[in-house]
Amino acid sequence: MSDVLALFRIQELELDIIDRTRRIKSINTQLEDDAALEEAQRHFDEAQEAFEAVAKQTKEVEVEIAAVTEKRADAETRLYSGEVKNPKELREMQMEVEALGRRKSVLEDEIQRLSAVRDDLLQKSTDSEVALKGLKKSLRVENQQLVSERDSLASSVNKLLKERKTGLEEISPDLIKRYNKMRKPKAHRPIAELRDNACTICGIEQNSMVIAAMHRADDVVTCQHCGRMLIRI
Repeated sequence: MSDVLALFRIQELELDIIDRTRRIKSINTQLEDDAALEEAQRHFDEAQEAFEAVAKQTKEVEVEIAAVTEKRADAETRLYSGEVKNPKELREMQMEVEALGRRKSVLEDEIQRLSAVRDDLLQKSTDSEVALKGLKKSLRVENQQLVSERDSLASSVNKLLKERKTGLEEISPDLIKRYNKMRKPKAHRPIAELRDNACTICGIEQNSMVIAAMHRADDVVTCQHCGRMLIRI
């Protein structure tokens, strides 16, 4: 195998390493991205907070209803006990009983409204909690798969790097230096295959001098257009 062909195999290894390394970085980014989980947690926290606020308000109204009911019962007891004889005081007591009755009616309407709101918020809180737990479970499974894939990729990259190192030891240092100088400008593809007398990367058909040089295979031949080293497989 010629040095250029051997170096082409190195290029294929490096491209494979680059692809695998990019995937590893993508997996790490995906593992670090918890935006969806934060959003689901926020929805649950807001729903829970809203429910607790209305539940507290409902409890306060229930306590007030109990107090008003007790106060009205005491006022009615006094009113109808016969202990009070003064007409003015009786009228005031009657008005107090009626006022407490109206207040109780208002509070009962309010408790019905709050109860409906509380039930609705409870359902929303429950739904958001179920969604949060479901997302956590799915992310756990997904993350386990991603970690497994990342570990497998990392292991394969290490093997490819060792294979690359071994392969480079058998290639001319001057050719390696030339290859490395071309890697960045040529997007990690300094070597191209010649197929049907054309460079497979830039697509330009080569002239007769290049084709003849490829047949002789006595020196490194480059594409007349893109300057990449050419091989024929």
